[in-house]
Amino acid sequence: MTDRADDFRIGPSPSGRLLCGGCAPADRCRLGVEIARADEGAITFDVVCPRHWHGGPGVAHGGWTAAVFDDVLTIVALRHESRLVTKSLHISYRRPVPVERPLEVTARIDHHADRRWEVSARMTLAGDTLAAASAELRTRRPDHFARHQAWLAHE
Repeated sequence: MTDRADDFRIGPSPSGRLLCGGCAPADRCRLGVEIARADEGAITFDVVCPRHWHGGPGVAHGGWTAAVFDDVLTIVALRHESRLVTKSLHISYRRPVPVERPLEVTARIDHHADRRWEVSARMTLAGDTLAAASAELRTRRPDHFARHQAWLAHE
């Protein structure tokens, strides 16, 4: 792989949204995440779990919940840094997350120093917390993807 992959940055999609590399080509979030409003320290997202992401009768698969948190926690920091990767993600599942119901997720930056970003979020339904998450993100090193490809070539 050339160094061009290391030039990869998340930027606004054609419609102006911040989407991951997998969703940007279609200009829509496959997880059902939409930015509702951005305040001075947080972003609130409107989220609906599509039925095809159910894990049990009428409830979201925990992997969908984790993917949503990974997405929104990154987006809150993308307003300041376009070259981020997730170092760790911790989720506390408190109640089942229903499918096809409007949810809110609010994410914020808790701390930033050098390449390290500490972020957190809550997923709610009618004010009740369904799940909470925290993550450590890192600003990618300039050769992040090239190092990954070199490692894969030796495996």
